Amino acid sequence: MRKKYLFFFLVFLLLAGVFTLFRTTIADFFNVCLIAVKEGRSIRVDNSDLIRRPKNTQVKVKGAGGMAGAAQVKVMKENVTAFPVSSLVSDASKKKTRKELFITKWAVLGPFDLSLISKDFELKTVLDQECMNESFTEVSPTLVPKDFAWQTVEGLISDGRINVSEIYRKNKNAAAMWAVADVEVSEDIPDAVLLAHTQQISRIFVNGKPVFVSFPKMPARVDGIQVTVPLKKGANRILVKLASQNARNWYFYLRFTDAKKVPLIPAPPQPGK
Repeated sequence: MRKKYLFFFLVFLLLAGVFTLFRTTIADFFNVCLIAVKEGRSIRVDNSDLIRRPKNTQVKVKGAGGMAGAAQVKVMKENVTAFPVSSLVSDASKKKTRKELFITKWAVLGPFDLSLISKDFELKTVLDQECMNESFTEVSPTLVPKDFAWQTVEGLISDGRINVSEIYRKNKNAAAMWAVADVEVSEDIPDAVLLAHTQQISRIFVNGKPVFVSFPKMPARVDGIQVTVPLKKGANRILVKLASQNARNWYFYLRFTDAKKVPLIPAPPQPGK
């Protein structure tokens, strides 16, 4: 009997040792299997920055609602004279954090009140609203509806999310908003891939052309939206029209890759800038 227990104990130690030595390979194998059935994570990143993080004081940022809260998004006080620009560069390395993959600097406009349709917040009803229609509506930092103003924001959450709820903290109703960012590339990329997730209903435009509109049973996960879009050399304007019935759970993610799924990430700021 003791020999049997000893045998199982030694087998356990052996398996534990194998898993410890090859845990990354084993985890990647199962992740690939899960992605194949559309259940796994579609983003592989280095999470070493989340391990043994130095203890620090949580930053406080004053949001658009005038209330101090934990830093999830930074709202700039300066008047918007130009939309934020992110220069995208190809980066095949795995030594990057999740946040570095996403566009985190945006100009936002809203919230547009949708409380009159809050009891009938169906896909078609929302998309028929003027602020959510299929018209690109040439956006400009200077041409805005009365009583509205563009604000420049930067997402601070480590997963790259833009938390709209934090931007419009005073809003308690069903509402819509617009988010605009310009992305620059050094050459034409005719088959770039836009990956996003929007909570709850959205339209996405690239250079004035609609490339995505929400549909029933849309995958509720990061990168649930995947569309091929052409990016021209120079600046490309991204417009997201986003509506949500739940003002406390309102956010989006957006990033790009090339056709081979190599991330196109915002270039880090140059020293002194």
